[in-house]
Amino acid sequence: MKRSHLSIYALLLVSAIAFVIFIIMAFGSHVPPSYPTDFVAGGRAFNITAVASNPAEWEHGLMNATVTNSTLMVFLFPNASVYSFWMFDTHYPLDIIWILDGRVVYIARGVPPCIGEPPSSCPLYTPTSAANVVVEAEGGFAARNNISVGERVSLSG
Repeated sequence: MKRSHLSIYALLLVSAIAFVIFIIMAFGSHVPPSYPTDFVAGGRAFNITAVASNPAEWEHGLMNATVTNSTLMVFLFPNASVYSFWMFDTHYPLDIIWILDGRVVYIARGVPPCIGEPPSSCPLYTPTSAANVVVEAEGGFAARNNISVGERVSLSG
């Protein structure tokens, strides 16, 4: 009887060790994705200060963030689609630039903040075309840098 208990314990221990090794191999060695560091438009490179690449980050965006003339947030989406944005708890006017495969397809300029309102009362800003990348920057960024619909842009770094 003692011997059978030892065999069961040994089998459980070996199984647990194999499971831990599997988890480490499957998830522990995962290298985080490499994100772009620059947004290039009109031959100029602008430093990307934040990247949103998952649903929680997409929803949060620049909420409650300080936005300056050097703030540039890039939203990376896995598929091209029509992505709407809102300004809930965003304290500064923003330019929102939708991009599809390296070409600007829509720009919402100087979108006003929506502070102190219930989220449902904040308007949505929706492009007229699908996009797979969206850039948020301080209001006036697109005009100051001559960024317009149809322009070729890229992410690098």
